[in-house]
Amino acid sequence: MRLQMLRMVSVLALALVVVYSSVAALFNLYSTAPHEYTISAEQLARALERGDAPLAQSYSADAIHFSGALRQRLDNGEVVGLDAGDGQILFYHRNGNTVLEIGPFPHEPAQSVTQWRLLFIGAMLVVLLLLIWPMFSDLSRLQNQAIRFSKKPFHIPGQFSRRSTIYPLAETFRRMANIVTGHFQMNQDLARTIAHEVRMPLARIKFQQALTDSDSESRRVIDRATRDIEELVDKYLSFAQVEVHEQFLARKAVALETFFTDLASHLEVQCPQLEIAYYFPDGDAWLEPDSLTIAIQNLVVNAGKYARDRVDIRFAHEGGFCHLAVEDNGPGLGGDALELTDAFTRSATDDQGYGLGLYIVKKVMMWHEGELRLDQSPSLGGTRATLRWPNRS
Repeated sequence: MRLQMLRMVSVLALALVVVYSSVAALFNLYSTAPHEYTISAEQLARALERGDAPLAQSYSADAIHFSGALRQRLDNGEVVGLDAGDGQILFYHRNGNTVLEIGPFPHEPAQSVTQWRLLFIGAMLVVLLLLIWPMFSDLSRLQNQAIRFSKKPFHIPGQFSRRSTIYPLAETFRRMANIVTGHFQMNQDLARTIAHEVRMPLARIKFQQALTDSDSESRRVIDRATRDIEELVDKYLSFAQVEVHEQFLARKAVALETFFTDLASHLEVQCPQLEIAYYFPDGDAWLEPDSLTIAIQNLVVNAGKYARDRVDIRFAHEGGFCHLAVEDNGPGLGGDALELTDAFTRSATDDQGYGLGLYIVKKVMMWHEGELRLDQSPSLGGTRATLRWPNRS
């Protein structure tokens, strides 16, 4: 914000110089008033010391021809100064029927003209700076507030005076921010309610089922329904965590060997039926490990619905970006691939999911300042989901 203010002051200074110079030039060009000249005591002393020509001469009033305006001024008893050329000034004064010519004197423009111009422009800039400084100061406070809010939503109290130039903007931002914070709080409360109110009855059902020895069809139906509800609860809790954005994501340098070792331990439990291969170089990469792990888990679980038996996870550095691809050997993409990244959107052939997996992945990439791409896997023939984000903090 400080840089913007300096730019604005620079533009205003340039505009003042241009306007002042233009007005002065137009005044000199179109002004019909004769020029006024003055001499200093120093100029008079130098002219007297010169002594090579008479300092004053008298002429008949009819011998010298002046314009109507100058003649009128002479008749009124004024002293008229005229530019004689070569930087010399001649002064004329009428006394009865004679006109006294005094000079020539060297013409020395007043040295203070430029100083006065600079003083005028400087004073105007100070006035403008005093006028705009409070506005830029308030804008800087509002900008810092918006940056803090983007990192972690919080309730914003009223901090700007009604006399502030940006009060309407600040008040609108405050109200909208508090509405967003209220929605985030509601999502958090709803997530806690689901975690407590839904999981507790499910735990009791599973416990009761474990005490039952029967192997009936009804028990299998109940077991399957219980697992589906648990999966839905887990998905929704991940979705709520992504939406609320409880903690600002901060990327850091992470050793790839450590990251993929931890990821493999998670995926081995989640997807035991899949053969998962990992390809990555040595070294570090800038990422947020917790959220990226959730994103990859969602991609692998989603790929496991269609893959026959294999999923490849490939990581590479290229052009200052990190590229992580999850590929499967399933049937490949359908025509609605791009729409699947929206929340609660499912494929026409998906009767198992809840439309949250790819949306969560897209959100994680937004936090990483990256993107999610879906296309055909060139090596396995199925779907390839590629995550791409800058390899920096």
